[in-house]
Amino acid sequence: MINKYLGVNKQKLGFVFMLLFLVLMILPAQTQFGQLNMNSYPENTLLLSSISSTTSTSTSILSTTRTSSLQESTSEWLASSEVKADTPVKQTKTVYLTFDDGPSKLTGKVLDILQDSNVKATFFVLGEHVTRYPELISRLHEEGHAIGNHTYNHNYDELYKGFSPFWDQIKQTEAEIQRIIGVPTSLVRAPGGTAGHFDNTYFSLMKQAGYHVIDWNVDSGDSKRKNVPAQDIIRQATENITGDQVIVLMHDGGGHEETIKALPSIISKYRAQGYNFDILTPEQQPIQFKVTQSAKSLKRVQPSQEWIATHIVPNAGIFTQSKDLILQVGGMETKFQSSEYQIVDGKIMVPVRATMERLGGRVKWDQQHKLAVIEMNSVLVQIDMITGNWINTRMGKQEQSKIITVTMKAGVMWAPIRELLQFTGHPTQSIHTNDTERMIKTY
Repeated sequence: MINKYLGVNKQKLGFVFMLLFLVLMILPAQTQFGQLNMNSYPENTLLLSSISSTTSTSTSILSTTRTSSLQESTSEWLASSEVKADTPVKQTKTVYLTFDDGPSKLTGKVLDILQDSNVKATFFVLGEHVTRYPELISRLHEEGHAIGNHTYNHNYDELYKGFSPFWDQIKQTEAEIQRIIGVPTSLVRAPGGTAGHFDNTYFSLMKQAGYHVIDWNVDSGDSKRKNVPAQDIIRQATENITGDQVIVLMHDGGGHEETIKALPSIISKYRAQGYNFDILTPEQQPIQFKVTQSAKSLKRVQPSQEWIATHIVPNAGIFTQSKDLILQVGGMETKFQSSEYQIVDGKIMVPVRATMERLGGRVKWDQQHKLAVIEMNSVLVQIDMITGNWINTRMGKQEQSKIITVTMKAGVMWAPIRELLQFTGHPTQSIHTNDTERMIKTY
Protein backbone atom coordinates (compact mmCIF):
# COMPACT_ATOMS: atom_id res chain seq x y z
CA MET A 1 0.00 0.00 0.00
CA ILE A 2 2.77 2.43 1.06
CA ASN A 3 4.85 1.56 -1.95
CA LYS A 4 1.88 2.11 -4.16
CA TYR A 5 1.15 5.44 -2.47
CA LEU A 6 4.73 6.62 -2.77
CA GLY A 7 4.85 5.61 -6.40
CA VAL A 8 1.77 7.62 -7.27
CA ASN A 9 2.87 10.67 -5.26
CA LYS A 10 6.34 10.57 -6.73
CA GLN A 11 4.75 11.03 -10.11
CA LYS A 12 2.58 13.88 -8.81
CA LEU A 13 5.46 15.53 -6.97
CA GLY A 14 7.67 15.28 -10.03
CA PHE A 15 4.97 16.94 -12.15
CA VAL A 16 4.56 19.74 -9.57
CA PHE A 17 8.32 20.34 -9.36
CA MET A 18 8.48 20.47 -13.16
CA LEU A 19 5.72 23.12 -13.27
CA LEU A 20 7.44 25.19 -10.58
CA PHE A 21 10.72 25.04 -12.49
CA LEU A 22 9.12 26.25 -15.71
CA VAL A 23 7.37 29.12 -13.90
CA LEU A 24 10.65 30.23 -12.32
CA MET A 25 12.35 30.13 -15.71
CA ILE A 26 9.69 32.13 -17.57
CA LEU A 27 8.83 34.85 -15.02
CA PRO A 28 12.15 36.83 -15.18
CA ALA A 29 12.03 37.00 -18.96
CA GLN A 30 8.41 38.13 -18.94
CA THR A 31 9.15 40.78 -16.32
CA GLN A 32 12.09 42.17 -18.28
CA PHE A 33 10.18 42.21 -21.56
CA GLY A 34 7.16 43.81 -19.90
CA GLN A 35 9.36 46.63 -18.61
CA LEU A 36 10.76 47.21 -22.06
CA ASN A 37 7.36 47.17 -23.66
CA MET A 38 6.00 49.76 -21.22
CA ASN A 39 8.86 52.14 -21.96
CA SER A 40 9.39 51.54 -25.64
CA TYR A 41 10.50 55.11 -26.57
CA PRO A 42 13.63 55.59 -28.63
CA GLU A 43 15.71 56.94 -25.73
CA ASN A 44 15.02 53.79 -23.67
CA THR A 45 16.42 51.37 -26.21
CA LEU A 46 19.56 51.36 -24.04
CA LEU A 47 17.62 49.21 -21.58
CA LEU A 48 18.09 46.34 -23.99
CA SER A 49 21.67 45.98 -22.82
CA SER A 50 20.66 45.74 -19.17
CA ILE A 51 19.01 42.32 -19.49
CA SER A 52 20.58 40.02 -16.95
CA SER A 53 23.16 37.64 -18.31
CA THR A 54 22.56 35.30 -15.40
CA THR A 55 19.34 33.87 -16.78
CA SER A 56 19.26 30.40 -18.20
CA THR A 57 19.83 29.56 -21.84
CA SER A 58 16.12 29.22 -22.60
CA THR A 59 15.40 32.60 -20.97
CA SER A 60 18.16 34.26 -23.00
CA ILE A 61 16.79 32.87 -26.21
CA LEU A 62 13.29 34.08 -25.39
CA SER A 63 14.57 37.52 -24.35
CA THR A 64 16.85 37.87 -27.34
CA THR A 65 14.07 37.01 -29.76
CA ARG A 66 11.64 39.51 -28.24
CA THR A 67 14.17 42.34 -27.74
CA SER A 68 15.49 41.83 -31.26
CA SER A 69 11.96 42.37 -32.57
CA LEU A 70 11.66 45.47 -30.40
CA GLN A 71 15.01 46.82 -31.65
CA GLU A 72 13.93 46.39 -35.26
CA SER A 73 10.62 48.16 -34.57
CA THR A 74 12.39 51.01 -32.78
CA SER A 75 14.99 51.35 -35.56
CA GLU A 76 12.22 51.64 -38.13
CA TRP A 77 10.51 54.32 -35.99
CA LEU A 78 13.74 56.31 -35.68
CA ALA A 79 14.52 56.02 -39.37
CA SER A 80 11.08 57.24 -40.43
CA SER A 81 11.32 60.14 -37.97
CA GLU A 82 14.70 61.20 -39.32
CA VAL A 83 13.44 61.14 -42.90
CA LYS A 84 10.51 63.36 -42.00
CA ALA A 85 12.70 65.80 -40.10
CA ASP A 86 15.23 66.12 -42.91
CA THR A 87 12.73 66.45 -45.75
CA PRO A 88 13.13 70.01 -47.15
CA VAL A 89 10.12 72.25 -47.64
CA LYS A 90 9.50 72.60 -51.35
CA GLN A 91 10.02 76.17 -52.56
CA THR A 92 7.55 77.93 -54.80
CA LYS A 93 8.83 78.22 -58.36
CA THR A 94 8.69 81.87 -59.40
CA VAL A 95 9.62 83.64 -62.62
CA TYR A 96 10.19 87.38 -62.81
CA LEU A 97 9.70 88.78 -66.32
CA THR A 98 11.76 91.96 -66.72
CA PHE A 99 11.79 94.45 -69.58
CA ASP A 100 14.59 96.96 -70.22
CA ASP A 101 15.00 100.16 -72.29
CA GLY A 102 11.36 101.30 -72.36
CA PRO A 103 8.88 102.70 -72.33
CA SER A 104 8.26 102.87 -76.06
CA LYS A 105 5.40 102.50 -78.52
CA LEU A 106 5.68 98.75 -77.96
CA THR A 107 5.14 98.90 -74.19
CA GLY A 108 1.38 99.25 -74.51
CA LYS A 109 1.26 95.95 -76.44
CA VAL A 110 3.35 94.27 -73.73
CA LEU A 111 0.93 95.55 -71.08
CA ASP A 112 -2.06 94.27 -73.05
CA ILE A 113 -0.56 90.77 -73.20
CA LEU A 114 0.32 90.80 -69.50
CA GLN A 115 -3.17 92.00 -68.60
CA ASP A 116 -4.83 89.27 -70.69
CA SER A 117 -2.56 86.67 -69.05
CA ASN A 118 -3.03 88.06 -65.52
CA VAL A 119 0.75 88.45 -65.16
CA LYS A 120 2.75 91.18 -63.42
CA ALA A 121 6.26 92.14 -64.57
CA THR A 122 9.10 94.53 -63.78
CA PHE A 123 10.08 97.36 -66.15
CA PHE A 124 13.51 99.01 -65.96
CA VAL A 125 12.90 102.33 -67.67
CA LEU A 126 15.14 104.99 -69.23
CA GLY A 127 14.62 108.55 -68.01
CA GLU A 128 14.58 110.07 -71.47
CA HIS A 129 11.76 107.68 -72.46
CA VAL A 130 9.88 108.32 -69.22
CA THR A 131 9.74 111.99 -70.21
CA ARG A 132 8.46 111.04 -73.66
CA TYR A 133 5.80 108.53 -72.54
CA PRO A 134 4.55 109.58 -69.09
CA GLU A 135 1.14 107.99 -69.69
CA LEU A 136 2.78 104.56 -70.00
CA ILE A 137 4.57 105.01 -66.68
CA SER A 138 1.21 105.84 -65.11
CA ARG A 139 -0.33 102.74 -66.65
CA LEU A 140 2.55 100.54 -65.44
CA HIS A 141 2.04 101.85 -61.93
CA GLU A 142 -1.76 101.62 -61.91
CA GLU A 143 -1.79 98.05 -63.24
CA GLY A 144 0.50 96.82 -60.46
CA HIS A 145 3.78 96.32 -62.32
CA ALA A 146 7.11 97.20 -60.70
CA ILE A 147 9.15 100.10 -62.08
CA GLY A 148 12.95 100.12 -61.93
CA ASN A 149 15.60 102.69 -62.84
CA HIS A 150 17.73 101.97 -65.94
CA THR A 151 19.61 105.32 -65.99
CA TYR A 152 18.70 108.24 -68.24
CA ASN A 153 20.24 107.66 -71.68
CA HIS A 154 21.91 104.20 -71.66
CA ASN A 155 25.21 105.69 -72.86
CA TYR A 156 28.02 103.37 -71.76
CA ASP A 157 30.79 105.91 -72.33
CA GLU A 158 29.19 108.34 -69.89
CA LEU A 159 27.89 105.85 -67.34
CA TYR A 160 31.05 103.83 -66.84
CA LYS A 161 33.79 106.45 -66.89
CA GLY A 162 33.21 107.02 -63.18
CA PHE A 163 30.62 106.60 -60.46
CA SER A 164 29.52 110.26 -60.30
CA PRO A 165 28.14 110.36 -63.89
CA PHE A 166 26.31 107.08 -63.26
CA TRP A 167 24.83 108.55 -60.08
CA ASP A 168 23.69 111.69 -61.84
CA GLN A 169 21.73 109.65 -64.39
CA ILE A 170 20.13 107.52 -61.68
CA LYS A 171 18.94 110.62 -59.84
CA GLN A 172 17.73 112.28 -63.03
CA THR A 173 15.59 109.28 -63.96
CA GLU A 174 14.39 108.92 -60.38
CA ALA A 175 13.10 112.50 -60.45
CA GLU A 176 11.18 111.81 -63.68
CA ILE A 177 9.56 108.68 -62.26
CA GLN A 178 8.63 110.40 -59.01
CA ARG A 179 7.18 113.37 -60.87
CA ILE A 180 4.66 111.04 -62.53
CA ILE A 181 3.75 108.42 -59.92
CA GLY A 182 4.66 110.40 -56.80
CA VAL A 183 7.24 107.98 -55.34
CA PRO A 184 10.83 106.97 -56.18
CA THR A 185 12.02 103.46 -56.91
CA SER A 186 14.99 101.73 -55.30
CA LEU A 187 15.24 99.03 -58.00
CA VAL A 188 18.14 99.63 -60.43
CA ARG A 189 19.49 97.73 -63.42
CA ALA A 190 22.74 98.79 -65.04
CA PRO A 191 22.65 99.11 -68.84
CA GLY A 192 24.35 96.01 -70.23
CA GLY A 193 24.32 94.47 -66.75
CA THR A 194 26.95 94.92 -64.06
CA ALA A 195 29.44 92.38 -65.49
CA GLY A 196 32.42 94.26 -66.89
CA HIS A 197 30.89 97.59 -65.87
CA PHE A 198 30.54 97.69 -62.07
CA ASP A 199 33.56 97.63 -59.83
CA ASN A 200 33.39 97.37 -56.04
CA THR A 201 32.90 101.14 -55.72
CA TYR A 202 29.72 101.07 -57.82
CA PHE A 203 28.26 98.16 -55.87
CA SER A 204 29.23 99.55 -52.46
CA LEU A 205 27.99 103.11 -52.98
CA MET A 206 24.70 102.03 -54.58
CA LYS A 207 24.00 99.75 -51.63
CA GLN A 208 24.88 102.48 -49.11
CA ALA A 209 22.50 104.84 -50.90
CA GLY A 210 19.59 102.41 -50.47
CA TYR A 211 19.41 101.05 -54.02
CA HIS A 212 18.98 97.40 -55.04
CA VAL A 213 20.98 96.56 -58.16
CA ILE A 214 19.50 93.57 -59.99
CA ASP A 215 20.92 91.56 -62.90
CA TRP A 216 19.35 88.35 -64.34
CA ASN A 217 19.94 84.61 -64.61
CA VAL A 218 18.10 83.93 -67.89
CA ASP A 219 18.77 85.98 -71.03
CA SER A 220 16.10 85.76 -73.74
CA GLY A 221 18.74 86.87 -76.26
CA ASP A 222 16.37 89.39 -77.82
CA SER A 223 19.06 92.11 -77.88
CA LYS A 224 22.04 90.11 -79.14
CA ARG A 225 21.46 91.38 -82.66
CA LYS A 226 18.78 93.08 -84.72
CA ASN A 227 15.54 91.23 -85.43
CA VAL A 228 16.17 88.08 -83.41
CA PRO A 229 13.31 85.72 -84.48
CA ALA A 230 10.54 85.12 -81.95
CA GLN A 231 11.19 81.37 -81.95
CA ASP A 232 14.81 81.94 -80.91
CA ILE A 233 13.68 84.27 -78.13
CA ILE A 234 11.16 81.71 -76.86
CA ARG A 235 13.76 78.94 -76.88
CA GLN A 236 16.47 80.91 -75.07
CA ALA A 237 14.00 82.28 -72.50
CA THR A 238 12.40 78.97 -71.54
CA GLU A 239 14.56 75.93 -72.34
CA ASN A 240 16.72 74.11 -69.78
CA ILE A 241 15.34 76.12 -66.85
CA THR A 242 15.91 74.38 -63.52
CA GLY A 243 16.00 77.05 -60.79
CA ASP A 244 13.15 77.94 -58.45
CA GLN A 245 13.80 81.69 -58.85
CA VAL A 246 14.17 82.87 -62.44
CA ILE A 247 14.76 86.44 -63.62
CA VAL A 248 14.28 86.71 -67.39
CA LEU A 249 15.87 89.58 -69.34
CA MET A 250 13.77 90.97 -72.20
CA HIS A 251 13.33 94.37 -73.86
CA ASP A 252 10.35 96.57 -74.69
CA GLY A 253 12.30 99.37 -76.38
CA GLY A 254 11.99 100.25 -80.05
CA GLY A 255 12.90 97.51 -82.52
CA HIS A 256 11.78 94.61 -80.31
CA GLU A 257 8.61 93.60 -82.14
CA GLU A 258 9.74 89.95 -82.10
CA THR A 259 9.79 90.01 -78.29
CA ILE A 260 6.12 91.01 -78.37
CA LYS A 261 5.38 88.02 -80.60
CA ALA A 262 7.32 85.69 -78.30
CA LEU A 263 5.80 86.87 -75.02
CA PRO A 264 2.53 84.83 -74.98
CA SER A 265 4.44 81.59 -75.62
CA ILE A 266 7.03 82.43 -72.95
CA ILE A 267 4.25 82.92 -70.41
CA SER A 268 2.54 79.67 -71.43
CA LYS A 269 5.74 77.64 -71.23
CA TYR A 270 6.60 78.86 -67.74
CA ARG A 271 3.07 78.14 -66.57
CA ALA A 272 3.33 74.63 -67.99
CA GLN A 273 6.49 74.12 -65.92
CA GLY A 274 4.65 75.11 -62.72
CA TYR A 275 6.05 78.63 -62.28
CA ASN A 276 4.20 81.52 -60.68
CA PHE A 277 4.76 85.09 -61.90
CA ASP A 278 5.69 88.00 -59.65
CA ILE A 279 7.36 91.42 -59.55
CA LEU A 280 10.80 92.19 -58.15
CA THR A 281 10.85 93.97 -54.78
CA PRO A 282 13.57 95.48 -52.56
CA GLU A 283 12.97 92.72 -49.98
CA GLN A 284 14.39 90.01 -52.25
CA GLN A 285 18.01 88.93 -52.33
CA PRO A 286 19.15 90.39 -55.68
CA ILE A 287 20.91 88.42 -58.38
CA GLN A 288 24.16 90.23 -59.18
CA PHE A 289 27.07 89.39 -61.45
CA LYS A 290 30.55 89.22 -59.96
CA VAL A 291 33.03 92.03 -60.43
CA THR A 292 35.28 91.12 -63.35
CA GLN A 293 39.02 91.65 -63.52
CA SER A 294 38.54 94.02 -66.45
CA ALA A 295 36.25 96.22 -64.34
CA LYS A 296 38.73 96.19 -61.45
CA SER A 297 41.53 97.32 -63.73
CA LEU A 298 39.68 100.38 -65.08
CA LYS A 299 41.25 103.64 -63.95
CA ARG A 300 38.22 105.59 -62.83
CA VAL A 301 37.99 108.80 -60.87
CA GLN A 302 36.85 107.89 -57.38
CA PRO A 303 34.38 110.16 -55.53
CA SER A 304 35.74 111.98 -52.51
CA GLN A 305 34.63 111.27 -48.95
CA GLU A 306 33.03 114.70 -48.86
CA TRP A 307 31.00 113.88 -51.99
CA ILE A 308 29.92 110.54 -50.50
CA ALA A 309 28.85 112.21 -47.25
CA THR A 310 26.83 114.79 -49.17
CA HIS A 311 25.19 112.56 -51.80
CA ILE A 312 25.24 108.90 -50.72
CA VAL A 313 24.67 108.84 -46.97
CA PRO A 314 21.49 110.98 -46.86
CA ASN A 315 19.97 109.19 -49.86
CA ALA A 316 19.19 105.96 -47.98
CA GLY A 317 16.59 107.80 -45.91
CA ILE A 318 14.41 108.17 -49.00
CA PHE A 319 13.56 104.47 -48.90
CA THR A 320 13.77 103.56 -45.20
CA GLN A 321 10.79 105.72 -44.24
CA SER A 322 8.28 104.02 -46.53
CA LYS A 323 5.25 102.29 -44.99
CA ASP A 324 2.34 100.31 -46.38
CA LEU A 325 -1.15 101.81 -46.17
CA ILE A 326 -3.94 99.50 -44.92
CA LEU A 327 -7.58 100.46 -45.51
CA GLN A 328 -10.43 98.75 -43.65
CA VAL A 329 -13.63 99.85 -45.35
CA GLY A 330 -17.10 98.35 -44.98
CA GLY A 331 -15.84 94.91 -43.98
CA MET A 332 -13.21 94.91 -46.73
CA GLU A 333 -9.46 95.36 -46.34
CA THR A 334 -6.96 96.40 -49.00
CA LYS A 335 -3.28 97.30 -48.85
CA PHE A 336 -1.35 99.95 -50.73
CA GLN A 337 2.41 99.52 -50.89
CA SER A 338 4.50 102.60 -50.13
CA SER A 339 4.97 103.18 -53.86
CA GLU A 340 1.21 103.30 -54.47
CA TYR A 341 0.39 106.41 -52.45
CA GLN A 342 2.08 109.65 -51.43
CA ILE A 343 1.98 112.21 -48.66
CA VAL A 344 1.60 115.85 -49.72
CA ASP A 345 1.39 118.62 -47.12
CA GLY A 346 0.47 116.09 -44.45
CA LYS A 347 -2.35 114.51 -46.49
CA ILE A 348 -2.33 110.92 -47.74
CA MET A 349 -2.99 111.10 -51.49
CA VAL A 350 -4.16 108.05 -53.49
CA PRO A 351 -5.00 107.42 -57.15
CA VAL A 352 -8.79 107.76 -57.35
CA ARG A 353 -9.63 105.10 -59.95
CA ALA A 354 -7.33 102.40 -58.54
CA THR A 355 -8.55 103.04 -54.98
CA MET A 356 -12.26 102.93 -55.76
CA GLU A 357 -11.95 99.83 -57.92
CA ARG A 358 -10.19 98.00 -55.08
CA LEU A 359 -13.06 98.92 -52.76
CA GLY A 360 -15.73 97.75 -55.18
CA GLY A 361 -16.65 101.11 -56.71
CA ARG A 362 -16.51 102.45 -60.27
CA VAL A 363 -15.06 105.65 -61.72
CA LYS A 364 -16.15 107.29 -64.97
CA TRP A 365 -14.53 110.31 -66.62
CA ASP A 366 -16.65 112.96 -68.34
CA GLN A 367 -14.12 114.53 -70.68
CA GLN A 368 -16.51 117.21 -71.95
CA HIS A 369 -17.27 118.65 -68.51
CA LYS A 370 -13.98 117.64 -66.85
CA LEU A 371 -15.86 115.62 -64.23
CA ALA A 372 -14.90 112.43 -62.43
CA VAL A 373 -17.98 110.44 -61.40
CA ILE A 374 -17.63 107.85 -58.64
CA GLU A 375 -20.31 105.19 -58.05
CA MET A 376 -20.16 103.13 -54.85
CA ASN A 377 -23.21 101.28 -53.57
CA SER A 378 -26.00 103.90 -53.45
CA VAL A 379 -23.58 106.85 -53.35
CA LEU A 380 -22.68 109.07 -56.30
CA VAL A 381 -19.76 111.52 -56.09
CA GLN A 382 -18.96 114.13 -58.74
CA ILE A 383 -15.53 115.80 -58.69
CA ASP A 384 -15.14 118.92 -60.81
CA MET A 385 -11.52 119.11 -61.93
CA ILE A 386 -11.86 122.78 -62.94
CA THR A 387 -13.28 124.14 -59.68
CA GLY A 388 -12.22 121.35 -57.28
CA ASN A 389 -15.81 121.08 -56.06
CA TRP A 390 -17.00 117.69 -54.73
CA ILE A 391 -20.74 116.88 -54.64
CA ASN A 392 -22.09 113.83 -52.85
CA THR A 393 -25.60 112.46 -53.51
CA ARG A 394 -27.37 109.41 -52.07
CA MET A 395 -30.55 108.10 -53.67
CA GLY A 396 -30.74 111.31 -55.71
CA LYS A 397 -30.50 113.58 -52.64
CA GLN A 398 -27.46 115.82 -52.17
CA GLU A 399 -25.68 115.31 -48.84
CA GLN A 400 -22.35 117.16 -49.10
CA SER A 401 -20.61 119.78 -51.22
CA LYS A 402 -17.05 120.93 -50.62
CA ILE A 403 -13.96 122.32 -52.38
CA ILE A 404 -11.16 119.71 -52.06
CA THR A 405 -7.80 119.84 -53.80
CA VAL A 406 -7.13 117.13 -56.38
CA THR A 407 -4.20 116.80 -58.75
CA MET A 408 -3.66 115.24 -62.17
CA LYS A 409 -0.38 113.55 -63.05
CA ALA A 410 -0.03 112.05 -66.50
CA GLY A 411 -3.77 111.44 -66.71
CA VAL A 412 -4.07 109.97 -63.20
CA MET A 413 -6.26 111.77 -60.65
CA TRP A 414 -4.94 111.90 -57.05
CA ALA A 415 -7.15 112.80 -54.09
CA PRO A 416 -6.85 112.82 -50.25
CA ILE A 417 -7.92 109.44 -48.91
CA ARG A 418 -9.90 110.71 -45.89
CA GLU A 419 -12.15 112.94 -47.99
CA LEU A 420 -12.50 110.25 -50.65
CA LEU A 421 -13.72 107.74 -48.08
CA GLN A 422 -16.00 110.26 -46.36
CA PHE A 423 -17.72 111.34 -49.59
CA THR A 424 -18.32 107.71 -50.62
CA GLY A 425 -20.08 106.97 -47.32
CA HIS A 426 -17.23 105.76 -45.12
CA PRO A 427 -16.12 108.46 -42.64
CA THR A 428 -12.85 107.76 -40.83
CA GLN A 429 -13.06 106.04 -37.47
CA SER A 430 -9.36 105.87 -36.60
CA ILE A 431 -5.85 106.21 -38.03
CA HIS A 432 -2.95 104.23 -36.54
CA THR A 433 0.72 104.33 -37.55
CA ASN A 434 3.57 102.02 -36.51
CA ASP A 435 7.07 101.28 -37.82
CA THR A 436 5.88 99.36 -40.86
CA GLU A 437 2.38 100.54 -41.81
CA ARG A 438 -0.40 103.10 -41.64
CA MET A 439 -3.91 101.82 -40.97
CA ILE A 440 -7.18 103.67 -41.62
CA LYS A 441 -10.43 102.21 -40.26
CA THR A 442 -13.81 103.57 -41.31
CA TYR A 443 -17.37 103.29 -40.02
